[in-house]
Amino acid sequence: MSKKNVILLSALAALVVLTAVLARVLLAAPNAPGDSETDDPVPTIPAVDSGGLALHFRAVDPYFYTVRDDVWERAYLKGVNMGLTEATTDLANPNVSYETYREWLTQISQLHANTVRVFTVMPPQFYTALYDHNATAEEPLYLVQGVWFSEDEMYNGDHAFYENGRIVDAFKRAARETLDIVHGNSDYTDYGQIKNAVYSHDVSPYVAGYILGLEWEPGFVERTNAQTGRAGYTGEYLTTTEEAGAFESFLCEVGDFLISYETQTYSAQTPVAFLNWATTDTLTHTNEPFEEEDRVSVNTEAIQATGRYYCGLFAAVDVYPYYPEFMNYQPEYLQPDASGEIDPYAAYLADLRTQYSVPVLVAEFGTSTSRGAAHRSAMGIDQGGMTEEEQGKAIVKMIEDIAREGYAGSLIFSWQDEWFKQTWNTVSYAPDNPAARTPNVQSAEQSYGLLAMEPGERDICLIDGLTQEWENTAPAASYGGNTVSAMWDEGYLYLKIETDGFHFAEDTLLIPIQITGRGSSSASAYNVSFSGAADFLLVINGETGTRLLTDAYEDLFYYTYACERGVFERDSRFEQPGSGIYNPIRQFLSNEIVLPLTGEVIDPQYMESGLLTYGITDPDSEAYCSLADFYCRDQVIEVRIPWYLLNVMNSTVGVCLADFHRAGGVEMADIPGIQIGIGAPGVSDIPLADIGYATKEHSSFHTRLKKSYTIVQQAMEGLME
Repeated sequence: MSKKNVILLSALAALVVLTAVLARVLLAAPNAPGDSETDDPVPTIPAVDSGGLALHFRAVDPYFYTVRDDVWERAYLKGVNMGLTEATTDLANPNVSYETYREWLTQISQLHANTVRVFTVMPPQFYTALYDHNATAEEPLYLVQGVWFSEDEMYNGDHAFYENGRIVDAFKRAARETLDIVHGNSDYTDYGQIKNAVYSHDVSPYVAGYILGLEWEPGFVERTNAQTGRAGYTGEYLTTTEEAGAFESFLCEVGDFLISYETQTYSAQTPVAFLNWATTDTLTHTNEPFEEEDRVSVNTEAIQATGRYYCGLFAAVDVYPYYPEFMNYQPEYLQPDASGEIDPYAAYLADLRTQYSVPVLVAEFGTSTSRGAAHRSAMGIDQGGMTEEEQGKAIVKMIEDIAREGYAGSLIFSWQDEWFKQTWNTVSYAPDNPAARTPNVQSAEQSYGLLAMEPGERDICLIDGLTQEWENTAPAASYGGNTVSAMWDEGYLYLKIETDGFHFAEDTLLIPIQITGRGSSSASAYNVSFSGAADFLLVINGETGTRLLTDAYEDLFYYTYACERGVFERDSRFEQPGSGIYNPIRQFLSNEIVLPLTGEVIDPQYMESGLLTYGITDPDSEAYCSLADFYCRDQVIEVRIPWYLLNVMNSTVGVCLADFHRAGGVEMADIPGIQIGIGAPGVSDIPLADIGYATKEHSSFHTRLKKSYTIVQQAMEGLME
């Protein structure tokens, strides 16, 4: 791009920014939730003659309303999304117990939440637990029930109407089954290993709304819209406007079926929404660098209720502060607010709210306490890499933004961590037996919960420099009065390093680690050699300089983004075993970005995930840091290394990465054994010793409320009441 063109684009961008600034100046400054005109509660609305149909909730812009003692009172929905699983749950047979659901629902109520959203049909014991909870609770928990759409159909199918409407029929069947289950009238649906599962508890009085579908893939929307002969639908309860394409007509048909079935079968009606997300919103984002994130819209406003649908439609949107990229680069979203801070999340929420004439529920928002990250945010609320305290404060910030901008409610993603989830920038691995599943703390998707799923039946090692957990663990290796011991659980390899005369802030200790033996027998940067090949090298060097390095040949980041994808230049030295070169361990965050408005090029982004964080991992300590990796107390250093950083995909079954250079891709192999040593720069032939690593039959876990729970609890109390 020529310099002249860049200048012209920059000038146009500046004009856009100026326009945005003027627009925001003309708007009233935002107040605290509940203080502005937008947020002033409309405490009641008139009743409606439904012809004898049972109505428990209504969606009347801008809020939900529920009936109490024949009075329709406002119900601001505030709560959480609940997934299907505990840490080792079989997705093909979700079997979370009734007792666990009762405990979770109690904790959610104590959070001062009033709503639980589920994405799909849950096992019978969930609805029994909800029924029993609400039977005795001072205030009931509302349910937002999802009607699931097959992701396989979306990604592998041609369009919504192909094969004579097979997808439409399956979606309608899911809607019918969901309604029968919610009304406690189902004994014909197989659930996991339960044949003809019995759902006998009617929880429909607590259902605030049904959300149909999922985050729609743009290609599926486009292929459906290409079926122009299917545009337009007129039903008994829902109909489309002239603006509707074939995709909105598909949604309208299924939604009309759901309302019709509930009306005719149960003499009841419930608010309905069709899920949407930022990728397919109806706004134009002129500075979105990736075309696929702004190329097609799903316009649910083109679906209208007829006079026979008394509850009203609502909109359900998933809104996160770090994705898509326009959240970081759209000029009008980056202007300082009244306090001088940028808040692109609130700015986008305000923009999005203008697109709807119905109540809008933020069905998903949140951030992860994973050690790794997947996206960065201009406002500092990243996808991953946040402590539990930071997660709590970020959620509260978003809760307040959502309430302030006139939304009907907000549902945190998520209630619990889930180990089965994968992230685009980590290697996916799932054991054949879900009971052997292990966590990957580098995966941002696994740690969104307010309820932590922790490895092991208990904490086998708290990183705090205290040694009581190590009393029965003998040192594996020694050097000059310094020793190193090891133990492990499903999530980490733990090391205890006892030193003699070591100055933590000034000196350097080296811990070579062998997993596969494909690494180097020396490290040129430290003038050391080892008795065997070390795949990784832990460098202990004070609070800010301690890091785990990978042998260049074992560098997964280099192989993936230089050899396979060509994002970075290749270095032939890294592709030969035994180079003696140890690289930083890195995690990829984004490809090169070219901003449309200015032509500015932003280089690919990554983080040094092998750089260790100093702190204490004891949740009961005032110095607790959930992201801490190591700590020094007197002459004792404790370290926990995530298995993923060691290219170990599952420590329970003993699976690590195979030789990707030789295999021509990422494949799995058995762990032959694990050896470690200890030494210092300039030492020759540091001996490596076996730590006695062994596999086991299944994984274990325990749960813990994160520090974010209490922070959110305080913000939820009294919110929009």
